[in-house]
Amino acid sequence: MTNSISKNLVFIDGITRCGKSLFSGIIPSFENMEHIQFHNQLELIIPTAGLGAIDLNFAKKILNLSLTELAYNLQLSRNVNFRGEDQTGIYNYKDPDVYINRLSLNEGDEIIEFILSNNIHIPFQTHDLMVNLDVLNCMDLDYKMIELLRNPIDNLYSWWIKGLGERFSNDIREFTLPVEYKGFSFPWYCHGYEEEVIDLNPYERCIKIGINLIERSIDQYKNSKNKDKIIIILFEDMVQNPNYQLNRIEDFLGLQTTKYTNKFISEAKCPRVLNPKDRNDKLSIFKENVSPDLFENLVSLTNSYEKDTYGLV
Repeated sequence: MTNSISKNLVFIDGITRCGKSLFSGIIPSFENMEHIQFHNQLELIIPTAGLGAIDLNFAKKILNLSLTELAYNLQLSRNVNFRGEDQTGIYNYKDPDVYINRLSLNEGDEIIEFILSNNIHIPFQTHDLMVNLDVLNCMDLDYKMIELLRNPIDNLYSWWIKGLGERFSNDIREFTLPVEYKGFSFPWYCHGYEEEVIDLNPYERCIKIGINLIERSIDQYKNSKNKDKIIIILFEDMVQNPNYQLNRIEDFLGLQTTKYTNKFISEAKCPRVLNPKDRNDKLSIFKENVSPDLFENLVSLTNSYEKDTYGLV
């Protein structure tokens, strides 16, 4: 938005367990980059608008207001996380003293002027924004998106390991926007096909829901007129050849890495070797526990990913 202080937003996006945490330290290590943010309003407003439950103009006003407030408060270290183990904790930032020193600043117009006159970027770790890319592009935000994709077998096996096939409706710490159906609570992205999911076992739920999310994300990207705002990074490429992918991200963002970046690359265990046998073992476990149709859907989607990244390259 014109004259907005919530500018230069960087969304590190993808479906759950695709590997976004790789970037939680690396991207904030770039020049002019704040520490990583989780913004619950963003995660709630976009899908709610996508479901048609709130007016798009109202959603735009509320979201822009919340992001403006976040940008302002960040420069005063309001709502800063001091927990050492959290990704958003300032002690996992390249220079924690930046936020500690802000505690003594006075609020007022000087903060606004500082934000507007400096090339400040705010990175957010987000979930499934690409699924509602059309809605996001109605929000009039100054953003760029790093969309992370991962081999579906590895991605959805990680869902199962984390219990997502069961947690969706049972875990009070699962803060995804819910929709109610026949007395059960489902994540918002199951809206419209709850009946197809309700009687599946946990393995099958992971595959059914995960494939649906991936396919919707790819369709949204292919139909978008704002592809220049998005860079697609493959998890496998990032962990095996991080420097090349970071060069791509530097060009995309127009920002450089810093002396801190290598430290965070190392902490993310990059580069590393991926063992293809691990994927075959995961596929065998799925084959033993899901219906033939769902298994074939998973294999087909994986083949498309490995061939040409779902037709994106």
